[in-house]
Amino acid sequence: MIAGRYRVVGAIGRGGMGEVYRATDQALQRDVAVKLMLPVPGTLAASARFLREARATARIRHPHVVAAYDFGDHDGCCYLAMELVGGRTVGDELRRQGPFSPDRAVHVVRQAAAGLAEAHRLGIVHRDIKPGNLLLAGDGTVKIADFGIVRFLEDCTTTLTSTGQIVGTSHFLAPERVLGRPAEPPSDVYALGCVLYQLVTGHPPFLADEPASIMFQHVEREPVPPSELRPELAGDVEALLLWMLSKDPTRRPTAAQLADGVQPPVEEADPGVLPVRRTDARPVGAAVVAGLALVLSATLGIVFDTRDVKLPTTNELSPNDSRITPPPAVPTTSRPPSPAAVRTVARTTTLRPLPQSGPSKPKPPDAGSTDRPKDDKPGRHKPKKPKP
Repeated sequence: MIAGRYRVVGAIGRGGMGEVYRATDQALQRDVAVKLMLPVPGTLAASARFLREARATARIRHPHVVAAYDFGDHDGCCYLAMELVGGRTVGDELRRQGPFSPDRAVHVVRQAAAGLAEAHRLGIVHRDIKPGNLLLAGDGTVKIADFGIVRFLEDCTTTLTSTGQIVGTSHFLAPERVLGRPAEPPSDVYALGCVLYQLVTGHPPFLADEPASIMFQHVEREPVPPSELRPELAGDVEALLLWMLSKDPTRRPTAAQLADGVQPPVEEADPGVLPVRRTDARPVGAAVVAGLALVLSATLGIVFDTRDVKLPTTNELSPNDSRITPPPAVPTTSRPPSPAAVRTVARTTTLRPLPQSGPSKPKPPDAGSTDRPKDDKPGRHKPKKPKP
């Protein structure tokens, strides 16, 4: 029994800051989900974050956001009673069924965008949109859950993180957040674009073994166009997805536009909208971003949620089709040589002049060399006599 009111029936799962249980509200005789805060040693402002989650969830009243019912204290731990959503998470569904059909994936994303639009209207940024935080009810309704690292736009004094820390999940982290800028509504839209990419291809747009390498790709790499993995994705779905994944946050659609079914503009020849991958080398920018990512991860620390790491990095989510392969991982230690550098090496090797058949002018001996006898002629090498 929690708080003398909620009788626990069974465990549902574990969130970023607490465990979630299925329970019965004895006062109102209804089933609820109760989240208990986990006392994690060293966690920054855990109680304050939990309270912020409760307040954010309570402020948002929308069909596509999990509703909050009650908040209080139980044996020294905070609890949050919420709407119980039957079914499973979008991430669980992806594991069980594999990639979604294009229509179903877009339907899921537009529902989530409707919930985000209401949150953004209230000045709330989720900051951790991913398949595991999207609940899929039995009737197909999508509800956003887990506002554990929410940011209030009007709160400019604190984000409850240490200096230099980035909170979120690396596979769904917007480029501007990698660069240390505050989370804004467009960063939620970018994360939702990563979710859409994963729903239709089976994996997020960027993969690597280390978070720093994934962060680097978010800033410096264009995702592989989904149509190269599944040809049927060419057209509206691909255009919508790449629109959401624009590197420039000002070029992305708003959550409200996505919820309203707005289609991407086709008249703009923008790399962030059209399925075009950049091949130009930008060594200076790459070095800066790579250095930033490595410093953040090694020195300042990155607060990443690793509970769903196996989901984004797995290939088991892809159907058995030889055409469907995940994008290659980018090494974290060095940048691949640019096409210009490769061409330069090829020209140097091919255009090397052949040795002339006639006599050539002797090269002056090195000043400090004693290996060549003074009467040695150029182009001729005398064998050394063995010592008796």
